[in-house]
Amino acid sequence: MDESVLKGNTAILKCHIPSFVSDYVFVISWLQDDGHEILADGGPYDSKYLVLPSGELHIRDVGPEDGYKSYQCRTKHRLTGETRLSATKGRLVITEPISSKAPTFATESKGFIRVFDKELGKSFALLCPAQGQPTPIFR
Repeated sequence: MDESVLKGNTAILKCHIPSFVSDYVFVISWLQDDGHEILADGGPYDSKYLVLPSGELHIRDVGPEDGYKSYQCRTKHRLTGETRLSATKGRLVITEPISSKAPTFATESKGFIRVFDKELGKSFALLCPAQGQPTPIFR
């Protein structure tokens, strides 16, 4: 699916997996239309592309050149080992900011305090998907 993003911000692409197979299928990579593959278990954290344990693809510091690419997710079935490429391709719709814009979120949060209970040594990603101009900074 297409994703709207302000230039210079981070885009988040999601692989839409049907609920009836979501317990058995996971994202192993994302494929750009030029053949470049972004692996879920590879790449440095500070690179432009990052695939999170959830399967989402994060594209940092989005620029005009990113709007010319399309992306497909590749999934793998835990039991059968079968891999599949998504039937549709997603693109980035990049908007050029024309003035300052306070940080906003695609989905509203119901509260400010969150508690996460995770097993020691397991991967964990805590996201802040805010967009604005200038690009939001978070810590």
